[in-house]
Amino acid sequence: MAVVVCVPPSGAGRSFFRRWPRAVDGARVVPLSRPGHEERMNEPLATSLTAAAADVAGRVLALEQPQVVLFGHSIGATVAFEAARLLADDAVDVELVVSARQGPQCAGIAGELTHQTDAELLATVQSWGAHALDQSVQDMLIPLLRADFELSASYSWDGVRVSAPVTALSYIDDVVVDAAAVRQWSAATSASHTHLTLPGGHFAASDPTDSLIAVLRAAVSRLRSGQPRV
Repeated sequence: MAVVVCVPPSGAGRSFFRRWPRAVDGARVVPLSRPGHEERMNEPLATSLTAAAADVAGRVLALEQPQVVLFGHSIGATVAFEAARLLADDAVDVELVVSARQGPQCAGIAGELTHQTDAELLATVQSWGAHALDQSVQDMLIPLLRADFELSASYSWDGVRVSAPVTALSYIDDVVVDAAAVRQWSAATSASHTHLTLPGGHFAASDPTDSLIAVLRAAVSRLRSGQPRV
């Protein structure tokens, strides 16, 4: 049986996916929180992106499902990519869907964000389309954003490609990551690669459109049929 495992963006946990369906064509949707986020807030934050990926890979293995659509949004896409590489030797058939994220060989903007003040950081994230938050939520969110942006800024891809097929998603109104940067995922897989542009802005995946659900359905269908993508 296939499952759809979802890895959230910077500062977020599993509630980022609260508007998602519980299943896609019978494949259970499993949203994750990384250590230190939401229901795992008492756990230490990951100290590197590869450590965050190892945590995700371990949780995927704990599901004991042989077919996994691994969906990652923003920093979650790179975490999912590294997790998929770790799962390559574990008899798990993976389809990787990366959303609103530049290819792993591309420098993003995280390095610039680590130098911003708290007020500047919140203003930046809200300019991307995030909702305004009350003070208590801001106080919890800022340390998580900083930690996640540090993970992203310190990440360096070693050039080893993932063996899973990759579907890379950009969004028409995304002001953070442009389509050209998202297309660079083609160099990060030894399997097939598809790039699609969907409606919405940087956080569009939090409220999935029919077009995003269709991408997931197609990935689930390929896993079940064993159908290679050309």
